Amino acid sequence: MKTVRVLLTLTGLLFVLYCCVRRSPATGALTYTGTDKCQSCHQRQFELFRGSDHYHAMDTVSAETVRGDFNNTSFIYHGDTAFFYKKGSQYCVRTTDSTGIKKEFIIRYTFGWNPLQQYLVPFEDGRLQVLPFCWDTREKEKGGQRWFHLYGKEKIMPGDELFWTGINQNWNYMCADCHTTDFKKNYIAAEDAFLSTWKESRVSCESCHGPASGHMEWAEKKDTSVPFKGFAISLAAKAVNWKPDPVRQTLQPDRIQLHDTLMETCARCHARATRFSDAYQHGQSLLQTHLPENTGPLNYYIDGQIKEEDYEYGSFLQSKMYAKGVTCITCHEPHSMKTRVTGNALCTSCHQPAKYDGPQHSFHKTTGTGNQCVGCHMPVTTYMGVDDRWDHSIRIPRPDHSVLMGTPNACNKCHTDKSLTWAAEHFTRWYKDKLPKEKTYPELLYAISRYVKESEPSLYEILQHKNYPAIIRATAMEQSGYYTTSRVFALILEELKSKDPLLRLNALKALRNYPPANNRAHVLPLLADKVAGVRQEAMMVLAPQYSQLNESDRKLFSVVQEEYNAVQTQMSHRPEGYFNRAVIKNFTGAVQEAEHLYRLCVQLYPRFIPAWSNLADLYRDQGREEEARQVIAEGLREHPGSGYLHYSLGLWYIRKKDTGRGVDALRKAVTADPGNAQFTYGYAIALFSTSRQAEALKLLEQFQRRYGNQPLVLDGLISISRDLNLAEKAARYEKLRREVFGY
Repeated sequence: MKTVRVLLTLTGLLFVLYCCVRRSPATGALTYTGTDKCQSCHQRQFELFRGSDHYHAMDTVSAETVRGDFNNTSFIYHGDTAFFYKKGSQYCVRTTDSTGIKKEFIIRYTFGWNPLQQYLVPFEDGRLQVLPFCWDTREKEKGGQRWFHLYGKEKIMPGDELFWTGINQNWNYMCADCHTTDFKKNYIAAEDAFLSTWKESRVSCESCHGPASGHMEWAEKKDTSVPFKGFAISLAAKAVNWKPDPVRQTLQPDRIQLHDTLMETCARCHARATRFSDAYQHGQSLLQTHLPENTGPLNYYIDGQIKEEDYEYGSFLQSKMYAKGVTCITCHEPHSMKTRVTGNALCTSCHQPAKYDGPQHSFHKTTGTGNQCVGCHMPVTTYMGVDDRWDHSIRIPRPDHSVLMGTPNACNKCHTDKSLTWAAEHFTRWYKDKLPKEKTYPELLYAISRYVKESEPSLYEILQHKNYPAIIRATAMEQSGYYTTSRVFALILEELKSKDPLLRLNALKALRNYPPANNRAHVLPLLADKVAGVRQEAMMVLAPQYSQLNESDRKLFSVVQEEYNAVQTQMSHRPEGYFNRAVIKNFTGAVQEAEHLYRLCVQLYPRFIPAWSNLADLYRDQGREEEARQVIAEGLREHPGSGYLHYSLGLWYIRKKDTGRGVDALRKAVTADPGNAQFTYGYAIALFSTSRQAEALKLLEQFQRRYGNQPLVLDGLISISRDLNLAEKAARYEKLRREVFGY
């Protein structure tokens, strides 16, 4: 699995920050030369690097690289015993395979170094799979020097996508890019095999600096006319002077200089992101090859704090540090990865200790853990059982927000025996006069999520003001689906022209919620966007309108579609590779090809529910109703608890005038997923049509009370109230809909 940390660095009190925005205009075909070539000239940096987690990110198994106990040891996981032992120079594990049979597997590579180490097993089709048994490398006194299972108390059985031989434990896709140098996945769909290649089994010098062949040539002549000493990019550029601010008692830059080349070099591995292409080039936009996650509620808390294994990039982009031009290497020495200074001294290099280091700021004893800057501003969350990660949004701890939003806070992470109210009361008493007077972006994001009359104004506020972090504005656009007012639409159109590809990408996502005819002319130019991730998103937005495109626009669309198909074909080791191609094929009229791809998807990946549902819809659109029913039935045999498939079956019965079975299937869909507004609305309408009007109205009202004001449910409440001649109630819901959604 990817294990990632965002890095920061700090020089002294009056230090110089270096930006990293330059890329060589003409570097030729540079090649990788290997770490060994670097150390002869860069001995000090190499010695620092050799002790880093980057150096040990992956290695061939040997007595020097293996940290786990393979001296005939065992580990019991839910009654299943795994055995670890050596046979000569080979390191072996005997454990359960994908069929449930116990077998011997030879380990080829170590994976990670500290605080845990995992192990990779090769398969004949070129896959490397990550064993779920990890070695805790911490000292024994800290609970380490033991085997543990990655999923702890959760029982992961063969057939589960998280089982160690499954697609979500496949190193070639999930991990390799961030643990090797110059990795190429090279999946061959026709052979269902990986021919993956990489230059070094570690995060090497060239992983960050880029291929060094040009630098080797430069080193022979020291030709000053060669840009960046022969590298494709520079990770150091114009100096920024930091000066004391007597009011804030911190250092402030004389100008804001963001360092996006450095930031995106680190983000390649230190972001929660999907890599969609092998064509990575140093210095290009991250979105040429990767799609980073926003801070949406699936992976983050509503206020932007880390929830899942979110790494650091998405957090750090939220921070005031990043907004001022601080980068990863401001706090972290880039070769050792260690912080330049330990303890509060790191923070007080910029923040004057007289104001910030002590009870006058923390209200905790100087010698206690409560006075540690990172404890309050970068609280820790533990992932993978033992791996502590600091939240790099470097935010003010807000227990008062926890009371409002149900989010975690640093105070109660330490004071676990105290209530949220207790923490909030102390916090507001200490800091009330210092807190922002205006609403913060966490409060605005929370308002957007609640479907109340403050929601649309909060979205407008975030999009209107450019001082909010770009990743927060991107998240707001991605999550803005229901608030399609004209003024929000105007701001989204502005972001289509943003210099930041992340904002262009998410503006396109937001436009999916608007009538296609309103946005076609605005989206078409982005088919020629210089960033692959953006132009492919533009193609997907336009796909449902393909039949309305003129000939010249279709030609450009087809160029991007071909690029997209190549990307998705390389993803055919996962269901998305088939499914995504099928969706576009169907929109563009290639229905037979779409059917073929959907069929392959459900055959190879029967656990992937969307393919069953879409294939049934394809048959329905063609009038092939019996085949649609058969597909739904096949899907339900694989997924008897799927709300989507029960809903599809319910609609099939309704179309066939078998109302009784239809209502029953829709009931099962709502039972499986009670928070789905579409399922609830459909079930309510079906109930109403069978003279169960009161029951239908009660169902929608219960949904509204529990899950908030979703427009589809409000539409149902308005319609049913009118039909029941409940004029006052219908008027109340109409007013509520206008207040919340603006129409």
